[in-house]
Amino acid sequence: MAKRPPSQRILGPKIVTVPPGPNSKAAAARKMKFVTNGVRIGLPINVTWAEGPLVRDADGNVYVDLGGGIGVQTVGHRPPSVIRAAKDQLDRLTHISFMVASYGPYLDLAKRMAEIAPPGLTKSIFLNSGSEAIENAVKIARFATKRAWLASFKTAFHGRTLLDISLTGKEKPYREGFGPLVREVLLADYAYPYRDPQGRSPADVAGARVEELERLINTPEAAGRVAAILAEPVQGEGGMIVPPKEFFPLLRRLCDRYGILLIDDEVQAGAGRTGKMWAIENWNTVPDLLVSGKAIGGGLPFGGVTGTPAVMDAPGPGSLGGTFGGNPVVCAAALKAVDEIEKALPGTRRLEALIRRRLDEMAKRQERIGEARGIGAMWALEFVKDRRTKEPDVDLARAVQAAALRNGLIVLTAGFYNNCIRLLPPINIPLPLMEKALDLLEDSLDMAVAGKGA
Repeated sequence: MAKRPPSQRILGPKIVTVPPGPNSKAAAARKMKFVTNGVRIGLPINVTWAEGPLVRDADGNVYVDLGGGIGVQTVGHRPPSVIRAAKDQLDRLTHISFMVASYGPYLDLAKRMAEIAPPGLTKSIFLNSGSEAIENAVKIARFATKRAWLASFKTAFHGRTLLDISLTGKEKPYREGFGPLVREVLLADYAYPYRDPQGRSPADVAGARVEELERLINTPEAAGRVAAILAEPVQGEGGMIVPPKEFFPLLRRLCDRYGILLIDDEVQAGAGRTGKMWAIENWNTVPDLLVSGKAIGGGLPFGGVTGTPAVMDAPGPGSLGGTFGGNPVVCAAALKAVDEIEKALPGTRRLEALIRRRLDEMAKRQERIGEARGIGAMWALEFVKDRRTKEPDVDLARAVQAAALRNGLIVLTAGFYNNCIRLLPPINIPLPLMEKALDLLEDSLDMAVAGKGA
């Protein structure tokens, strides 16, 4: 990585003022005055600078960032090659709209996606966000199959548009008050072994969930009319739910049996996050459509749909697009972001081993951790009030997050029950710094359990 001028380099973690400091509090006051209450800010800090795995706030505090802009900064904040590519493109072309005229960065990125996507997925469209990409994947699937119904999972998260929240099972804060939602949606239970009510083995959970889904798609109203099943290979917002290895191959066979398209939502789990370029590769499964986003943009707004030519070419000319989709600056940055992710991928295995060992140790020591789970650089601790009943402990998750901030660590909450802490470190974070971050997390957990997290 190229060196930055000394004045721009930041070292951390370092807490100089208990957060939130006065400047962050002033920013919070401006937010209350000028920004809708519908947008909630999870952490009470105002960020002014970020580089690699570190973030600095307006009061001079420096944090190790294990949130990564909700999984965007897979190779850290502002990778130099990505920033250079974006700046170079700013000097050439910022916007013309790909619906008006073609340009190199879009075409180059489409070719690159064909090279790195699962076999047979060679055509793409680029949009402005994961939410927009999900919308387009559904449009394409409906056009290609001439069917209307969709199936998704209750613990899934597919975005915040009206269609996307219809595909997401969590009522509050995503669905509540925004109805009526899209009617032609079936919501099934995901393969979530920890919360299987019958306590079955992971393989049996996978089989049971696919059998239940098969019954659901064959209900009288939906039978023969399901266009696509949408699934995240690892559910991020749901609490880093890693399915049994049998689940996706079974899901693929179910789709093939009924002529249903499999839409693979890789917006958070993809682009190196799990140790593979695409998370579904961990399950040896090829989808019909792959939805990308977050990390591919290298910190800039991006969404994409990549699929087989037969499916992607089904909609007619002019039926897909968007004014800013595939912006040249974003595409130029994305090309370098993909390169940086590929370079960093080999180190993910050692990072995974470190995180797994430390979180397992925490889970053995602390009984209010119901489960530590994850893959690659995508992990969660699920908190419970009692390991026997598995009653979710929402307050403890929030207390750990608050204590972590005071310790110089940014972590995010997650989970269908809001009772998880999720970790999304850069896949190229130095291992000694990750070890330090896990020390801080363990200390934060002890503080929270002792009632000292606030």
